[in-house]
Formats: sequence, C-alpha cells, structure tokens
Amino acid sequence: MATPSAAKDKLPSNLQGHPVTQPASQLLSAEDDLLPATEKGTEGSSTSEEIEADQEEQAKSAIYDYASEKSLSHEDSKLFYQRSRELRHYDPDTNVRLARARTFSLNYDGRALRRCHRSGAFNDPGLGRGALGTSGSHIPIKQDDGQTRDPTHEERSTAVDSLDGSSNSNEVSNLARGQEPALNDPSIHPELQAMSSMIQRVLDLRRKYIELSLQRPGDNPKDQPDWKVYPEPPKPVWTHDATAPVSPKMTTSRASSNMLLAAESDLPLSRSQASLTSIAEEPIRPRPVSPAQKQRKPGQDIGSDFDLSYFEPMPGEDDTMAFELDQGSVFQVYESVEALRDKKPWLRVPTLREYYMDLNVVKEVSEDGPIKSFAFRELQILDGKFNLHALENSYAEMMESKGVPHRDFYNVRKVDTHVHHSACMNSKHLLRFIKSKLKKSADDIVMFRDGKEMTLRDVFDSLQMTAYDLSIDTLDTHAHTDSFHRFDKFNLKYNPVGSSRLREIFLKTDNYIQGRYLAELTREVIADLENSKYQMVEWRVSIYGRTIDEWDKLASWVIDNKLVSHNVRWLIQIPRLYSLYKKQKIVQNFEQLIINIFQPLYEVTYNPSSHPKLHAFLDRVIGFDSVDDESKVERRYYRKFPTPKNWDAPENPMYNYWIYYLWANMVPLNHWRKRRGLGTFVLRPHCGEAGDVEHLQSAVLCCHSISHGLLLRKASLLQYIFYLDQIGIAMSPLSNNALFLAYDRNPFQVYFRRGLNVSLSTDDPLQFAYTKEPLIEEYSVAAQICKLSAVDMCELAQHSVMQCGFEHELKQRWLGPNYHLPGVQGNNVVKTNVPNLRESFRHSTLQHEREM
Repeated sequence: MATPSAAKDKLPSNLQGHPVTQPASQLLSAEDDLLPATEKGTEGSSTSEEIEADQEEQAKSAIYDYASEKSLSHEDSKLFYQRSRELRHYDPDTNVRLARARTFSLNYDGRALRRCHRSGAFNDPGLGRGALGTSGSHIPIKQDDGQTRDPTHEERSTAVDSLDGSSNSNEVSNLARGQEPALNDPSIHPELQAMSSMIQRVLDLRRKYIELSLQRPGDNPKDQPDWKVYPEPPKPVWTHDATAPVSPKMTTSRASSNMLLAAESDLPLSRSQASLTSIAEEPIRPRPVSPAQKQRKPGQDIGSDFDLSYFEPMPGEDDTMAFELDQGSVFQVYESVEALRDKKPWLRVPTLREYYMDLNVVKEVSEDGPIKSFAFRELQILDGKFNLHALENSYAEMMESKGVPHRDFYNVRKVDTHVHHSACMNSKHLLRFIKSKLKKSADDIVMFRDGKEMTLRDVFDSLQMTAYDLSIDTLDTHAHTDSFHRFDKFNLKYNPVGSSRLREIFLKTDNYIQGRYLAELTREVIADLENSKYQMVEWRVSIYGRTIDEWDKLASWVIDNKLVSHNVRWLIQIPRLYSLYKKQKIVQNFEQLIINIFQPLYEVTYNPSSHPKLHAFLDRVIGFDSVDDESKVERRYYRKFPTPKNWDAPENPMYNYWIYYLWANMVPLNHWRKRRGLGTFVLRPHCGEAGDVEHLQSAVLCCHSISHGLLLRKASLLQYIFYLDQIGIAMSPLSNNALFLAYDRNPFQVYFRRGLNVSLSTDDPLQFAYTKEPLIEEYSVAAQICKLSAVDMCELAQHSVMQCGFEHELKQRWLGPNYHLPGVQGNNVVKTNVPNLRESFRHSTLQHEREM
C-alpha cells in the first residue's frame, strides 16, 4: 500500500501543498511546496505522468477529495489566517495591514492558470501566490543564469501595479483582474452586450414603476430627519463614551475598518442609494419631551403614552385638490376643479394595457435561453465567491466581531418582517388565555347566534368542553404533518378546537364584543416584545373590501384599545377572495371591491378630520400586502382582460391583475399624501411561495419587496434581478416546511450566500412556533440546519431592519447615523455587529455585477 508521501510525489508540482490534500499544519510549514516547479529551480518540461495527473486533478484519490475540500475545519481556517497575516506586508510602527492579499476571481480559466505555472509566468512578482491568497512580495525571482534572488523594493511595488492590470502578459494580467481570457474574443462581446442591455431594460422598467409609486428609500416623508415619531421611543440606556479606553482588538478592528472605508469611498452609488442623499448624515439630535407626554416602562401600561389629542388640530380639507374614480377603475387626483371637469389628472398612471406590455417584456427576457444561462452562471460565481471569502476571512470576521464591546446577536435589532397578527401568539399563549377567560369571565356575553346572546360558558357547553379538557392537542392549531400542500387544511388551523366560533371570539377584530379579547391578547404579546427590547414586528391585519366602513372599524379597534408600541408597525393585507364575495353576492363586480379598499384612504387624505381615528392609525401603517393560496391554478378566461367595472364573472382575477390595481391606486395616493406631509405606503405582497413564476415577474415591476420567494430558485434571471436591485425577501423556512417545501430543500441558504437581500420571519407563530420568542426560534433553527455563524445571523438581522418600514430616525438608532450609505461607509459595527470585512465583500461584489 502506498504511503501518503509516496502518493504525494505522484502529484504534479503545482498541486503539491493544496490546502485540502494534507493537514493545514503540514501545509503551512512546507512553504516550498506552495511554489510551482519553475520557481523551485527544476528544469525541463512536464512529464507525461504530470500532464495526465494534471488533466485529472478533479478525480477523487487517496490524497484529493473534492467533498473534503469544501469542509475546512475552523482550526484549519485559523491556521490559514495566522499564516496569511505573517506573509502580508505590515507597517512596523502600527502593525496595521497596508494591503490585503489578492486572489483570483472564481471565473478564471483553469487551463490558462496551469499554462502560467508551466511557462514560469508566475515568476512575475506581481502575481506571486495570488491564487493561494498569499502575498507575492517574498517570492524569489529567476534570473537569466538560472539563479534566484529576492525582489527589490521597486520590484515589490511593480507587483502591486501588476495586480491592477499593468503586467506585460495579457493572459496573466487578465487572471489577476479576475477576467476570463475568453472575454477578449471580439465575437463574444456583441452577445454579452445584448444580454446586458436586456437585463438593464428590465431594471429600468422596475425603477420606472418604483419611482412613480414613491417606493424608493427616501421618498417617504417618514424618512426625513424632521419626522416626529409618536409616541417617542425609549431613550438609549447606554451612550458611547469617546474618552473610554479601547481594547487592542477594537483598535485593530477600527484601523482595518478605516482602510476598507477609504477603499470604498470612491465607489458609485446605485439609484436607490443616491435617492437618500437628501437625508441628513448627522445623527438625529434627541428632541425635548413635552411635560404633557407620559413616559412608561417597556412592557408596562401598554398604550398609556398614546393620546389621540396629539394629532389635533388635524389638517383640514385640501381645497386645491380633488379625486375621482376614472373609467379604468383607478382613483385619479386633480389639481383643481377645472382639471377635474376637463379630465386632466395630476399624474399619468400606466394603463392596464401598458402594464401587460411591460410585463411581457419581463417575461420574454426571463425566459430567454442565453440570458437564463448567463444569469445562472453569474449566480454560481456569486456562490463560489462567498465560499472563497468564507475560507479566507471567516476567522478575521470573527475576531473583528469579538472586538466589538457589548454587542452580539441577541442585542442587535431584529424585525419580524412577515407575521400575521391573528396568529402572532404561540399556541401555549393562546391556550393559557382561553383558560383564563373561561375561569374568570365565563359569564361574558361574547356572541349573538340563532336569535339569542351567548356567554362564553354557553359556547363551551355547546362544544361539550370545559377548561380542564383544553390542551395543546385539543386546541389543534399546530400545522406540521397534515397541511403539506393543503392550504385549505392550513386555514382551518386558525380555528381553535376546530371551531369557527372560537376563532370569531378570540381572533377577530370585528365581532360582537368589538374585538376586546384579541386586544387583550395583543397587549400581552406587545408586553413580551417590549421586554425583549431588541425584537420588532410588522403585523399584518386584514381589510377584505366587503364594505366601505372596514377601515374605520379597524382604526377604531387599534386606537380605542391603544395598541400602540414603539416595537410594532402595521401592514394591511388584502385577501384575494373576490370569487367568494361574488358567490355570496356581497359585491357585484371587481370595481366595487377596489372602491371599498381605496376610497376611505383618499377621503382621509383629502380631509383627515373626516376620519380622525383612521388618520392616527395610518401614521403607523407601512403598506399593503396581498394574500391567498398562490398554488391555485389561474386560467386566463379573456384574451384582453376587462376593466374591473366589467369584471362581473364569478372567477377570481389573476395574481398580476390584483397587483396592478393595488399598485395603480396607490400611485396617486402616495403622491398626494407626500404633498400633504403624510406617510406613504409600499407594496409588499406574498409572492413566489407556490404557483406560477409569473407572480414574481409582476413583483419585479411593482413591488417594494416580497414575502417567501421560493420560486426564484426556478427562475435564474429573476433571481439575478432580485440580487442586482437588492429587492427584499422575507423568508419563513419553518412555514414553508409545513406547507410547500421541506426545510432541507429551502433556497434560503443559497439566496443568503449569493448576496440576495433576505431576512427571516415567522409568518404564523400560532401554527409553527413552540417558544415565547418565535423570531429567535426561527433564527436558531436556521442557524442549526444551515450552519450559520454569528456573523451570518447578525447580517440577517441587519437585512430585516433595512427591509422594514420603521421610521428613518429609529433605523439610525438601530444601525447607525449613516446606515443608508453603501458598504463600509454605512456600516456601524458597534450597532450591527456585522464586520466591515463582510460588508466590504458584499458591496464590492454587488458593484462588480452592476458594472457589467
């Protein structure tokens, strides 16, 4: 049997010392093995055995195993990191790294690299051992007489220049720049240019729709420094003391952060980032609190610091503007009565026909074969780049994170960006609440049924149950085993004990007791959130569109029960249930549903005093969501879709039809509210959980961000678009595991590694959570299954804050005053606990893809 040393001798010289072929301790001690044969002074061309082994270098052997290459241990990474620090050039006075090691991009041509090894091209000190992530300044130079010598200072300087593309060898310099030599082929450029222009066309269409609807960062008046958050959030318990002593680890971390900041300061901003230039970069100065404003401790006396009189006197009517529903069932705003009479709207909203024409462009580009292949390849490159970054810098990131005082994953801000309010509590909490009410308030009249009033005791008597009979199993709200691909069964899990009566009593805002029980339950959940301090939520509550007074009822429920907290904001979810309402003869056509949803919003914008509670409630509303079972088959019954006024068929409109009318009616509303200094809305629907990929195409055009996004794994071009424009995706792997996709097949980890803007959310804690902190439960399961590091989890938490709709002032408190700037410039490690190394890598990779 061959010994390891004998097997090693059979390998070509340029593979000896590969990090996966032997333990890291042996690799780092044998420096000569890292050098190609030409640099060690061997003469003669490669033997036939070496060439044959070179061609089969990916084959598994006793020494080389591709699978083990991908699983370096933490100890190996630590040794690599320590060795690389020794080989880099340091300033002897400050011991601060002056230049980071260069590596080849993952899209290099491996055959060209081997040709460089054999030809001695790597004798160029500028390349050195760049492929192995080490500095080339100490590599000996071969002279004409066959002898070697150390490079001079000038030659070391030339090494740095050669990495920037000044090498005489075009092939080698292209490799050093991370470019593939094949790109120099003039026949390839036209095809790449055509594909890039088509991808850019999709991005331009998206920016057109997002800009028109005021969904960009900085468009909302809440993003301006002068916006007043009410009630004022608690003041920071701890403030940074600039005179306090700093640990040596923190000093080194800050020095390297300053270098990365200087390196990124010249990079261009994207359009979405440039739109934030109007936001002041100075930290928000704390405003004095008026004596009349009450202060309360977090988790106690929920809502006692809120008073509706704060909004008085409310703005009056806007006499200069008017609104009306046009023939296309879109509310239009007019600047005067004359403009209304002449039908000259203030804004031009794209028509349904124009929307479908633009949607067809997105569809054609996303289904084009060469473009799909190009996008798939770029996504694979992003995956590989993250692998290389993790191997090189995981230990450095850990050390930078450890140098941050006080901050860790548990005390960075996290926002649950997708959670339904009626399922915001876990099953144990709901069970405890029901038992408490049944024991203490059994004589409360809770509903009117069959011509008589019923107490809570009467309801449980009809179910033949007592408080002692109740348990988690009898409550039966967990959806784990019997709801996979059965959305109808999942909806039944909202009925405690399988009874729709208990759902109406405990989980509805509009019932016989005006939602009193749900309000009490909500206050208990808010108290838990405020006690945790670092967890925020964006609860989704429903507006069905059945009647025009739904908005006033919902606003009255929130304001009267004072369900106001600095940890909570609201989104309005609109279930796509037109076919059900049509069947029950609640609405006559689709236009009636649009009127019920949007007319109260235009009325309160025109005259806030006409709906005072709705005006106060909208101050804490972020945007709109669209929910229903996406797996339902959508059939196109019309060649050209009719307008909502003419849509009186019993079939439900298609998903993209719903999205257009939500977006189109939101456009004039947002512009009018911004003109009046009121908060605007964004569109953040459920999208891509199941069903057709076309749902994601409409989301690319119209939506600020989405929830789920599982189908992006099947649409490489759309996934690439989501990456390029950093469209937010709120993912819920535990929810998907119970409904549509097993956890081990969930693309969450792949999206995150590639750099997509993903965050973790709970969706429905009532159905999926077991603990008091469902968001932490979601993170902990993801960390175990996806093997996320502490840095990864802090980055996900940072994404959740960036995606959320909380005010700019609060985001500055949570992420730092310059959070809206790209890369290291906007990263405050003390607030986010995300190392600047990670932030620099993400930003530089994104800029490289955008510049293509």
